[in-house]
Amino acid sequence: MPWCPKCKNEYREGIKVCADCGIELVESLERTEGSPLIFGDQSQMEELGRFLAYNHLETVRVEKDEKEGVYELYIGDEERQKASMAVKIFLQQKAGKEKEALEAADGDTTESTAESTAGNAETPTYTGIYIDSAKQAEENRSSGYMLVVVGGIGLAAIGLILADILRLPAGLMNKYMICSVTGALFLLFFVMGILSIRSSRSLKVKAESESSLTSEIKNWCSDHLTAESLDKDLFPEGETGEEIKYFRRTDKMKAMISHQFLNLDEGFLDAFVDDYYPLIFEQEKGRK
Repeated sequence: MPWCPKCKNEYREGIKVCADCGIELVESLERTEGSPLIFGDQSQMEELGRFLAYNHLETVRVEKDEKEGVYELYIGDEERQKASMAVKIFLQQKAGKEKEALEAADGDTTESTAESTAGNAETPTYTGIYIDSAKQAEENRSSGYMLVVVGGIGLAAIGLILADILRLPAGLMNKYMICSVTGALFLLFFVMGILSIRSSRSLKVKAESESSLTSEIKNWCSDHLTAESLDKDLFPEGETGEEIKYFRRTDKMKAMISHQFLNLDEGFLDAFVDDYYPLIFEQEKGRK
């Protein structure tokens, strides 16, 4: 049954919007936990929410902050990193369209550019995210142990069948043929599990290095990056939409960090900036 994430009222199947709150219903209240990811006006946040939902993020919701008078896009903690990267892609594409529209208005674009812009107007797709080494190590370790256990149990069962301790139903084919096929499969599981566990160990070493680097970058950012310093001379034309502000701010953050810390992995840098951005601008918003 659908539920309203704000007033917690339950509705009949088929109803999509809460009659009292006017917000979209969700299938379960268990997935409505989360925190604000970005804020702006209602149309901006609803458009961004539709983009995230199209890209299979299930914990998205838009709520109005009555105190600040803005709309906030909430996302569940388990999808926050994926949503941050998706938001970045959305803002980049939107900024590109606005730039092309301005060039077209000035008469600087050709017919091919106009056709490209029309093609980009289709709903964009999300292309993937950066996963830190610590998470990869944990995933490889857990999946590796599971494969080793499944493969080991399967091989043990094959051994018992060959020793006639376990007997197959009489209607099945020759036990040696069955054991050879299933045994090869379980052996593959076992070997894949061993390889996954070994890779998790190397990823754990890499994760420790990444953690140290992340702490070092955070310390530098806390000393050198503030909302005022990032926004200085960044918006000379005056009022700018929240999407463009986000895009320009994150670009400047990445440029400053890359200048201080050379040869950073692009995915690592994108993920770091997306995580650190709210520490600067959402906290600044809360103090106003």
